[in-house]
Amino acid sequence: APGLRVGLCAVCLPMPTAPADSTLVSKCAAFDAFSAGKRPAGGNVVRGVRWSPDGSCLLTASEDCALRVFHLPSEVAHDAYATTCAAVEAERGDGSGGGDGAATASENGNGAVTGGGGGDSEEELRPALRIDEGESVYDYAWYPLMSAHDPMTCCLLSTSRGRPVHLWDAVSGTLRASYVGFNHLDEVDAANSVVFEPSGRFIYAGYERAVRVFDVTRPGRAIETRPTAATRKSRDGQRGLLSCLAFSPDGSGLYAAGSFAGSIGLYVDNAKAHVALLGGHTGGVTQVQFTPDGLYLLSGARRDGRIIAWDVRNTCQPVAEYVRSSPTNQRIGFDLSRDGSHLFTGSRDGCVLAYPLHGPPSEPTTLLSYADAVSGVSLHPSLPLLAVSVGERTFPLRFGGKRRSEGGEGGE
Repeated sequence: APGLRVGLCAVCLPMPTAPADSTLVSKCAAFDAFSAGKRPAGGNVVRGVRWSPDGSCLLTASEDCALRVFHLPSEVAHDAYATTCAAVEAERGDGSGGGDGAATASENGNGAVTGGGGGDSEEELRPALRIDEGESVYDYAWYPLMSAHDPMTCCLLSTSRGRPVHLWDAVSGTLRASYVGFNHLDEVDAANSVVFEPSGRFIYAGYERAVRVFDVTRPGRAIETRPTAATRKSRDGQRGLLSCLAFSPDGSGLYAAGSFAGSIGLYVDNAKAHVALLGGHTGGVTQVQFTPDGLYLLSGARRDGRIIAWDVRNTCQPVAEYVRSSPTNQRIGFDLSRDGSHLFTGSRDGCVLAYPLHGPPSEPTTLLSYADAVSGVSLHPSLPLLAVSVGERTFPLRFGGKRRSEGGEGGE
């Protein structure tokens, strides 16, 4: 549907049988929250969407320099839980059963995911909280131990242009703490990426040719600065702005840092030097994510139509590539199923694609299709729900006295 900005769709993994030509059911969507009020030039584009670790709410960042938190509607959660139960019963029984009109998904002959579903009416999502950063939001992250039952753990990080890293209360929207990085001139230096390490005790922030580590309990200056390259022209190390960070879930302390210079560095939390330096993208790296077992790393880049899977435990070489449309500077997000069996990705052409990660290479299955670019996808941590963010910058141009809209590149 044109104009959709954030939507929830039902998907089920593992999946009962569904027709190969069916589509996923859209359960609810948020449009009014991003279309109301003064809109930035090119439109109020949603830059991405992420589920909270406990799955109780969604977090988005948009072009109007705001973060929004959406609560998962109880009806949608109940339907998704019923779908999961029906899928389990179908596996144990005779293979029949669906989910009371909720969307399901299945594997066809080549292992690709296909959607199936009914026709539930779409509900409008309303933000429970809005946080205004005041400048363009570069990155954001949930506290990894967040639980809606413990308000103290309900917090999130954000970094924006010309500002310190902020720790926000996800219940009240108040600022809990600020973490400031300083450059060589002792001026405030904005982080380009942020992430909590798995225990939640430390914050890792990516800057130009450096990773700074902050103690969550000690706001202010970083407790450690880890240079990734000596100078901008250095032949050794990782150069450029560190645009994305991700920790391995296996507890080894391994983490990956992607750079707008096109490289990916592998580091460990108890050493400053990189373990390995990977280079295979033709554009700036915009996302890195480990598989749940920690054996592989997937990376995506702007102006590069490939998601590359790397063997980070043995050869540090690419083992597979997954194609999507990403010809512009807009960040296009992807996510992995919680068992690591499937890759879900957005694309510039408005499609949500699903790839099987196991077995022989196969063509992707198009789960959803929109009129604008799909900038982000996020799978619920426990329920069969897929959140997508849709939109791209559009600017009115005049040709022969008539106004015409043309897709922008959503440059970061």
